[in-house]
Amino acid sequence: MYTHQTFLEVRYYETDLMGIVHHSNYIRYFECGRNDALVSLGLPIREVEKRGIMMPVVNLSCNYKSPAKQGDKLRIESKIKELPKAKLIIDTTIFGPQNEVVCTGTVTLGFIHSDSRKPTRAPEYIVSLFSPFFKHN
Repeated sequence: MYTHQTFLEVRYYETDLMGIVHHSNYIRYFECGRNDALVSLGLPIREVEKRGIMMPVVNLSCNYKSPAKQGDKLRIESKIKELPKAKLIIDTTIFGPQNEVVCTGTVTLGFIHSDSRKPTRAPEYIVSLFSPFFKHN
């Protein structure tokens, strides 16, 4: 399993009239965590795209648990529990300032060829980056 943590502070413009984070922003937080996790592995999306592969979101779920507010410092934990093959599944948990669970969710990314937009399996260089995290003793 691969786990990565990202930290961010809730900005004023991300809140609604009730003073809490608008629900749509949690999806953006998932993306911040996902992007940061992939960069930390040496897999920035722009490099994947330069190699002719795109990774579109094909499924997403989000479960709201407790509200985050402007100024809260959030911890975004991204977990990849399966070696990517035809898709990459990232489970995300967002924690609030008292380590309470604010939100959980899952994002599924597919792999497509940039030129044809046809689905493909995860390229070998991507699988090899993740392989060390899934070795069984």
